[in-house]
Amino acid sequence: MRCKGRVQGNVVILEEGIYLPDGTPVTVMVEQREMAEQEEITQAELAQRRALVAQMKAFGQRLVGRHVPLSDLILEGREELEDRA
Repeated sequence: MRCKGRVQGNVVILEEGIYLPDGTPVTVMVEQREMAEQEEITQAELAQRRALVAQMKAFGQRLVGRHVPLSDLILEGREELEDRA
């Protein structure tokens, strides 16, 4: 028997009209097609993410070997944001 449903709060809610008695052993198979549709990102979003990762790596490289107080990092980050605006 094959049944369809949706997960809500870690519980599978079966489609209307389907009844399984309590204690019925089941196996759940996740349809990858549906999960991929929910997690789809555009090429523009992907490019933006890659650019942000590159910026983070560059920022990290500037800090290698330095002992910088957190407040200085915050101020430096603010300055960079203000420069972009």
